[in-house]
Amino acid sequence: MNLLSREAFYSLIRELVWLLLTAMITYALLYPVTTKLDYLYTSVNALFIFVALTYFRWSVTFKSLPFLRPAWIRFLVFTLNFTLFFYLMHNEQKLIAKLDNFYIEDLGFPKIIMYDDVKEELFRYLLNEIVLFGTGSLVMIVAFQLRLIISYWQYYKHQASRMMED
Repeated sequence: MNLLSREAFYSLIRELVWLLLTAMITYALLYPVTTKLDYLYTSVNALFIFVALTYFRWSVTFKSLPFLRPAWIRFLVFTLNFTLFFYLMHNEQKLIAKLDNFYIEDLGFPKIIMYDDVKEELFRYLLNEIVLFGTGSLVMIVAFQLRLIISYWQYYKHQASRMMED
């Protein structure tokens, strides 16, 4: 196994471990909701958490991500992030509006008997979780977009200075 393939293999394993860790955190954060409710918005809520955590990590460790080195992949991610941003923003607004109605049936069918105190606790947890990770995912998308723009600027600035030296 040569050095390049070993490095690629290690970075793939590292990324898979991070994705597994993110999936476990997502499951743990949604567990209090899914035990009490057949939650209709599990996938959207999981996407909020997953995007917020993953994009935070990608923004911080941008230079060590080998799959973001090709310019066409960065451009594709940059373009898809616009659609993802508006999709997540729409779903966050929709979920907050449903939570404001305070009808458990809007979110799914209850698995347990819900008295008012359990229902209030569930809605408070959902509201905090959706606001934190929904808004966090939107902020992280913007931060990652800025990080992509900075990387483009640094690359082309370096290329231009190299051309001036020749």
